[in-house]
Amino acid sequence: MSDTAFYRAQGHVALPLFDRALVEAAQADIAEHIDRLSHAMYLPFDRSCPDAPLAERLDRIYAHDRSQANLLRVAICTDAHRGPRLQAIANDPRLHAEAERIGERALAGKVVRVRASIASFPEHRHAWHSDVARDDGTSCGQVWTTAWIPLCDAGPGNGGLEIIPGRQHAPLASETDDGLRITEEAIAGLPRLQPECPAGTVLFLDRFTPHRTLPAGKARFALVVWMKAA
Repeated sequence: MSDTAFYRAQGHVALPLFDRALVEAAQADIAEHIDRLSHAMYLPFDRSCPDAPLAERLDRIYAHDRSQANLLRVAICTDAHRGPRLQAIANDPRLHAEAERIGERALAGKVVRVRASIASFPEHRHAWHSDVARDDGTSCGQVWTTAWIPLCDAGPGNGGLEIIPGRQHAPLASETDDGLRITEEAIAGLPRLQPECPAGTVLFLDRFTPHRTLPAGKARFALVVWMKAA
């Protein structure tokens, strides 16, 4: 079965698109972003644990200052994607071309962010959702294909994604007291998959494919590119 046929049937496909070293090196954009923000704060810079590996740094900061760690987490997820290495990946022509090929639709426009699974912040792991929760053709409803690009090896034991395989023809989300959510009842009995995604892999997801973030012992960062239909 071709990649395109698999995606058409299953709503996801993982492709080894980038060089491992290139993707892992892009984590430096996140480390440099933490440094830049920490230098701008009144707190002493050494309180930002600059000698810690990136995968441990926010957890070490959290151990003595939850507020500082959370501020840096939010900043990473808001702005770190503008780093030059991460931008080079997000704007690589191969990414756009592969998304159009497997999604079988022309794409125009995208939204890019960094997302993370951090042990100290389990409440900020994404619960079950699809990238289009309301198929209304506006704003998020224009997303057609998502590219999830982990910056290190990711899978069941290290902050990968769990997905519901099988292409959906409409969102499974429903209105709850907490807004639009995919409830456990909506996916009860459906198969679940936790794909292994070595660094360099791009996991393409259809706009209606339910997925959630898995826990990580050490922080896992991913570049996410939501691509909109032309």
